[in-house]
Amino acid sequence: MGSNEKSSVSSMVNALKLLNLFTMDEPEWILTDLADELDVGVSTVYRLTNTLMHEGFIVRDPVTKNFRLASSILEMGHYVITSFDICEISPPILEKLVQDTGETVHLSILEGNKSIYLQMFECSNYVNVRTHVGKKYPAHCSSTGQIILAYQSEADINRVIAQGLPLYSPKSATITDPIQFKERLALIKKRGYSFNKDEMNVGVSAIAAPVKSPSGKVDYCISIAGPNSRINANNAPTLIKYVTKAADELSEKLKCGVK
Repeated sequence: MGSNEKSSVSSMVNALKLLNLFTMDEPEWILTDLADELDVGVSTVYRLTNTLMHEGFIVRDPVTKNFRLASSILEMGHYVITSFDICEISPPILEKLVQDTGETVHLSILEGNKSIYLQMFECSNYVNVRTHVGKKYPAHCSSTGQIILAYQSEADINRVIAQGLPLYSPKSATITDPIQFKERLALIKKRGYSFNKDEMNVGVSAIAAPVKSPSGKVDYCISIAGPNSRINANNAPTLIKYVTKAADELSEKLKCGVK
C-alpha cells in the first residue's frame, strides 16, 4: 500500500471515529474537544469536519460553532433500525407487555460488550426508568446483555470478560469476578430469563427473556425495567411469566415470518 493510500485509510478511520463521538448524551462537540478525544491535531480535525460537512454528515451551529450530526445521518440510523424485520413485528407484543406489567419495555440487541435498545415503549407510571432508543449499556451488568450473553459461545463470553467487568457505579451490585459472572450466565440460561437488581443502577430492577431466531440463535431480547418497589421478589414470578411469554411470542413470529 502506497503512502497516499495509507493516508486515505487513516483519514477514513479518523472520520468514522469522529462520527462515533456524537451520541444522545453528547450530541454537540467543539473543534478542540474533538481533537483531544481523537488524539490528533486541530488542523487534522479541521480538515475532517470540513469534509464531513461538505458531504452532509455533520453541520456547524453558526452561533455556538458546535458541530452536530446532520439530519441525513440521523435518517440513515433510523433506516438501519427500522430495516430489521423484528422491529416491524414486535410493536404489538411490546405494547401488550407494557399493559400487562405496567413497566417500560425494551427490545435489545447485543453488539460486542454493549447492549443496545432497538425499541422502547414507556409505561405511564410517574416514577419511570428514563432512557432512549439507541442507548448502550455494558452487557455484563444489564439484564438485556446478560440474557443474550448467556446463549452465546464460550469464546464470545470470554471476549466480553477480557474487556473488563467494572462496577457500573460505586454502589451498584455489579458482578466483577469472571468466575462468578460465568456461573451467573449459566444459571440465567438454565432458567431462561435474567432478573437483575441494583447491578447497574441502584434502586432499579429488570427482567429479560431471550428472543430466538428460527435457527435457535439468540440475538435479541425483551425486557422490562422499573424501580425495586414495583419489580421485586413478591411479584417477580408473575412478571417473569409475562416477559418470557412475550419473548416466546416474538420468537414464534420470527419463525413463521409473520409481520
